[in-house]
Amino acid sequence: MVFGLRDFAQSHPDRVMVSDESAVYTCREFNGRVNRLINLMRATGLQTGDAAAIMSHNCSDFMVIACATALSGVSLVPVNWHFEVEEAAFIVGQARAKLLFVDELHVRVGRKAAAKANCAAVFVIGNDLDARLAQSSDQEPEEGFYASPVYFTSGTTGRPKATRLSQTPTNVPVSQALAKIRQTSLLSGITEGAVHLASGPLYHAGPLGNATPALLQGGPVFILKKFDPEDALRYIDAYKITHTLMVPIMFVRLLKLPDAVRQKYDVSSLQVVSHIAAPMPPMVKRQMIEWWGPKLIDAYGGSEIGVITRITSQEWLEKEGSVGKAISQFTINIVGEDDEVLPPGEIGQIFLVSHTEVDLEYINDPERTAAAHRNPKEFTLGDMGWLDEDGYLYLADRRVDLINSGGVNIYPAEIESVMHNHPIIEDVAVFGIPNEEWGQEVKAAVQLRPGHSPSKSLEEDIRDWLNGKIASYKIPKSVDVHEQLPRFSNGKLHRRVLRDAYWPKS
Repeated sequence: MVFGLRDFAQSHPDRVMVSDESAVYTCREFNGRVNRLINLMRATGLQTGDAAAIMSHNCSDFMVIACATALSGVSLVPVNWHFEVEEAAFIVGQARAKLLFVDELHVRVGRKAAAKANCAAVFVIGNDLDARLAQSSDQEPEEGFYASPVYFTSGTTGRPKATRLSQTPTNVPVSQALAKIRQTSLLSGITEGAVHLASGPLYHAGPLGNATPALLQGGPVFILKKFDPEDALRYIDAYKITHTLMVPIMFVRLLKLPDAVRQKYDVSSLQVVSHIAAPMPPMVKRQMIEWWGPKLIDAYGGSEIGVITRITSQEWLEKEGSVGKAISQFTINIVGEDDEVLPPGEIGQIFLVSHTEVDLEYINDPERTAAAHRNPKEFTLGDMGWLDEDGYLYLADRRVDLINSGGVNIYPAEIESVMHNHPIIEDVAVFGIPNEEWGQEVKAAVQLRPGHSPSKSLEEDIRDWLNGKIASYKIPKSVDVHEQLPRFSNGKLHRRVLRDAYWPKS
């Protein structure tokens, strides 16, 4: 097709382009399916500038829909399939989506959400969509305008807000957009011939934003329907995966596999393993580098703006804990409570100065957009951190996660990083709870490794173990054991679920 997929369909018609093992599309099949879907959406009444939502598990058709919408000027709005009716309806309605794609497992919620949101059409991924596409033309559509997806932020401080990744082109001719996307993808080594593993949920910006450029370079992209550590190793070995993106909790689960399982699989094909979404415990990263080699690239950014910093494994070994230096489009300022730019080594709010057309905007929410800006083209995602003398960024915590005990700021991520090294702790969350004298005190919730059970002495044992590793005022005053800690599907801790149980309802 004129959009760039036709070349691969002609030059490599039978090469796999996308696969989730239950549905495999060659370059020719993928191109034809995208064409049919574009023509079907246009026949349904969708035009450039409209939006279509998707509520689905990972599957090959997720990528068909992602490409067809983007290449026809329709903004794709991914919806978390964990959502119930009201939550999903809010997203679909706010996006003014005219069409909802939903997989067969979530039809009930999807149809009810679409009805509440006045969404005109629902296509069910599976037999329903297959039948509709069979009746649609595979004629090459004319080139139009490109549309990047619209993501809704997780909403830790209120209702989710819509944002468009401003580093991704939109409302420009498709050929121009693809040229920019391919140029950007070269920074991550994604060229034709790269073999990508999509291991995280595609409704998140990171996994979808990494899989799409790989497809537009001709694939193949292999999709895990749900992350399983041994399945990930099996895919890497079987399909000679060269690129993937993971979050820290995935590495933790990989490292928990028995040595015999880990040694069964060859991972030498890997070239770049990006990781995002949460700070990586140093011990975990060192173990992954020892196992996979210096192939891990950390990045800091957000759904709102994309990648802001990068750091290679070699750099990280010299700057342990850092998320890297700002890429050329940005300068980082660390800003204190009095709105002053702080010197190296001091913790403050991270502000980003954009040197290109990239800016932060929450769609249809000028107040929130303005609140995130310190100056024009200088904005924050709400995170805290500090810079060292060489300009490397280190993350602390979001403002909402800070613990203020007796006027002293305590950063949960620092304590969690140390506690992850405890021999029987599988996962840990640190947060503040009320204290009449100090305002707040430090609380820890832990998930124990398999084979370990809570004991009367566990809390004291953990506190004794921490003694000498962190300052005494940072050591949790109490420790609770949970069967499993709540995490978002992108790997981030859902601290609010734990914290809210201890705070009075307002």
